[in-house]
Order: sequence, then structure tokens, then C-alpha cells
Amino acid sequence: MLQLEPATPSIIEECHNPPPPSIKVEGNLEYEISRVLDSKLDHRRRNPFLYYVQWAGYEGTVDKFSWLGSEELDYASELVKEFYEHYPGKPGPPHQLATC
Repeated sequence: MLQLEPATPSIIEECHNPPPPSIKVEGNLEYEISRVLDSKLDHRRRNPFLYYVQWAGYEGTVDKFSWLGSEELDYASELVKEFYEHYPGKPGPPHQLATC
């Protein structure tokens, strides 16, 4: 259950609202992901699966998108599952999603 609300965009041109604050989920600070956009493998990492995500409430900022390791998306398993429904050929561990 998400307790975040969407940030209201500013009506003033060239003026952006600050990103929404993090919330505590099971004792950890978390931010809301609005979509998973891509995935890739990086074999230099211990966990090689990376996901390109769009952050909720960060529209119009340089922090709107970022790459995250699959271990960082535990709370966003529905978004990852939805991503693989649209892009089944993309790299990643979709077999693990059946248990999410």
C-alpha cells in the first residue's frame, strides 16, 4: 500500500516543485517508482540485473530517471511484473516474478 500522493506540478513556467519526500517502509526510506522503462545486464555487478525506472513526482527534474539493481525493487514487484508483460524478451529474472 503506497502512502505517497502525486506532487502537484507548478503552474509557473520554469519553476518546479521540489520532489516528494521519502517515506519509511519497514524501517527503510523509500521513494515511489511510477514505471519500469527498461532492463539490462551488467556482469560487472554481483547482481547483474538493472532496471531503468521513472520516479513518481520527479517530473521536470534531472532525477526523473535512474538505473537500479533488481534488489532495490522489492517493493515494486508489480511494476517489474507489468514491465515483463509488455517486454517479455528483455533481460532479467522474470521466472522469479511468479512468486511476487
